[in-house]
Amino acid sequence: MHRARDAAIDVAAAAAGDALGFFAAMHAVFRQAKEVAGERRSIGLRIAGRSVCMRFAGPALLPVLAPAFAHLLRSSAEPPDLTVCCWDDASTGVTTPEPRVSADRAGIEFVDGPVKLAWEPGQRAIAAFSATQRLALVRFQDAGAVPVWERAAPLRRILHWWASGLGLQLVHAAAVGTRQGGVLLVGRGGSGKSTTALACVGSALGYAGDDYCLLSFDDGPRVHALYGSGKADAASGARLPRLQSTFAASALRGEGKSVIFVEDSFPGTMIDTFPLRAVVVPRIAGDAACRLDPMPRAAALRAVAPSTLFQLPGDRGESLSRLAALVRELPCWQLSLGPDPAAAQPLLENLLRNEARPR
Repeated sequence: MHRARDAAIDVAAAAAGDALGFFAAMHAVFRQAKEVAGERRSIGLRIAGRSVCMRFAGPALLPVLAPAFAHLLRSSAEPPDLTVCCWDDASTGVTTPEPRVSADRAGIEFVDGPVKLAWEPGQRAIAAFSATQRLALVRFQDAGAVPVWERAAPLRRILHWWASGLGLQLVHAAAVGTRQGGVLLVGRGGSGKSTTALACVGSALGYAGDDYCLLSFDDGPRVHALYGSGKADAASGARLPRLQSTFAASALRGEGKSVIFVEDSFPGTMIDTFPLRAVVVPRIAGDAACRLDPMPRAAALRAVAPSTLFQLPGDRGESLSRLAALVRELPCWQLSLGPDPAAAQPLLENLLRNEARPR
């Protein structure tokens, strides 16, 4: 076994200077892992017009992390704007140093500074990012134990940190639309945004994700797809007849939900980017008819900001400013979801026709 013995740090004290050394030690372990595994693979992605290269030490993590990005695959020949080095200890035979945490601390630990770190003791997963090096490091203890939610939406924190430095915003939201424009579907978990987005699969509206998207603002608000996954529990799956058999056949399950990769079963459904025309906040309305009503901007901000800021640590002030600017610029609507979520799709199409305007 290979071990970088002197690299362990106290997470609470890392911002004082140890984080840089820990990052360098982690990078050294990745290089060891590549040599030990004897097999090096990489894939190129195009995210929001930027080139991202994912490098893998050994083959174990590739089928775990790559499927969610399949719709973004591009040539890896061009110089990357971000390189993400991925490995797991179990398959490569290395032992990555793990941060020390206080015995009375629970949950995820974060360090925010020139090097950003996220440490999940329960999953024994470490994510680290250096903006100056345009380099990220992602380590799991065992590729076979990566949780379902990470397979559905990999590298969330890394992509958030990287994007924020470019003036972009990773947002906890779904999105559907066409090349001419689309809507951002926002709300806390269980509000119906995933169900609404998945109900549009196979329609005239393209699918840009059901839980996380990336936003840019240079030429008006624009959404960029990140993940091609879709998640549904048994009750939601039963309300999506076009997708019901696909969800039922999925072997990727966790936390009461099944995960599918939309482009695999419905080629041509994914859309990589479109301008945003409206913010839509779904809510479950029981047996009432599906309908759209204007919504106060402050209420729309409350629907999108807390869940985004809670899930994506670091740069929270900038994130809140971007989200506030988003709801100030776009019309905001509440979508009441009845028993048939497919009824939302024509309402959204009509909304987009009415909101279409040059930017």
